[in-house]
Amino acid sequence: MANFMDYLDWRGELTVKQSPFNSIDHLILSTLAYIDFEQTGFDLSGRSTVTIKEAGEKFSLLHADEKMNLGRVIPDEVFVLFDVLSRSRRFCDMKLSYYVNQIDELEEKQFSAITVELGDGNFCIAFRGTDDTIVGWKEDFNMCFQSPVPSQIQAVEYLHQVALAKRGKIYMGGHSKGGNLAIYAATCCHPFVRHRIRKVCSFDSPGFTQEILQRDSYKAIADRIQRVVPQSSMIGILFEHEAQYDVVASTQIGLFQHDMFSWQVLGNDFVYVDDISASSTRVEYAMKEFIYAMSVEERQKFVEALFYVFEETGAKTLSQLKIKEVIAILRRMNKEDNDNRKILSQALRLMVQILEEYSQQQLLKQAEKQMEKMKILPRKKQL
Repeated sequence: MANFMDYLDWRGELTVKQSPFNSIDHLILSTLAYIDFEQTGFDLSGRSTVTIKEAGEKFSLLHADEKMNLGRVIPDEVFVLFDVLSRSRRFCDMKLSYYVNQIDELEEKQFSAITVELGDGNFCIAFRGTDDTIVGWKEDFNMCFQSPVPSQIQAVEYLHQVALAKRGKIYMGGHSKGGNLAIYAATCCHPFVRHRIRKVCSFDSPGFTQEILQRDSYKAIADRIQRVVPQSSMIGILFEHEAQYDVVASTQIGLFQHDMFSWQVLGNDFVYVDDISASSTRVEYAMKEFIYAMSVEERQKFVEALFYVFEETGAKTLSQLKIKEVIAILRRMNKEDNDNRKILSQALRLMVQILEEYSQQQLLKQAEKQMEKMKILPRKKQL
């Protein structure tokens, strides 16, 4: 089995002019977007460019004695990838610019993006997915009742800024929330900019409301969007999507398949499978029913109550979050009998009820299939 690190061994000596930019390259740059480029020692915030080789070498020099990590969510292999890309003929001379990284607790926004000139006259905008910050996860949850969220608005502004400054065709993409931002920006940008977009890649990214998907501007870009999800996708099935998507094989299981390093490749493309797993489909339907069973106001109250618990711990990142502190706050809330406890309890009961219902339905389907094989006609059953 091979992932995109093996791809770099196979095709890393071929420039983009020799072998055109493809979906695996797109995923690699979307993964690179998790690097904090401020730690390279270069100012990449504006028009000035630095090659991946220059940035990677200086980053390695500055942090040679440090144990780097990106928290609980993002694999630490991202740092290895950065080093490999800085020595890869295919990527080393690509130029970085317009790096943005903003965390705003008051606005509840986590936004980051980097622009990469590919060396063939075109460029790729890579939007970062959700990082380790609590505010980043809060913004993700806000999507269930708020549209647009602040990072989506900024993604459109960022696209316009870069498109105005640079010539050539535009590639856009991102992993997790980054893919959502890429699609939203492509949908809501000026038509002149949209005309320049060659491809948008969304890697296991949450979807949108039906209102977004029904827009003419979305339909105008839809045939240039590639959605890629792993077999047991849990993140990429959230909210609403168009029916078409590509399913990639993964060496991980369940939620851990969100790890892009586990995705399998062959040559210059992914190893595809027929469809997402049955368990992923059940979770998809259950989560959608859970969300739509609540009013928009109830969803907002649920998210506020949930993140009130996290914020009470004083943690700013998931890495700082301690389960013991969360449990202590929940126990305190239970004794106080406050509104937050009631909202969380109601939501939990609803979720359990929905999951039980889907589990029963799945057992029924399995039983009916077995009886069909045995040529026994099932009697009507009621849940």
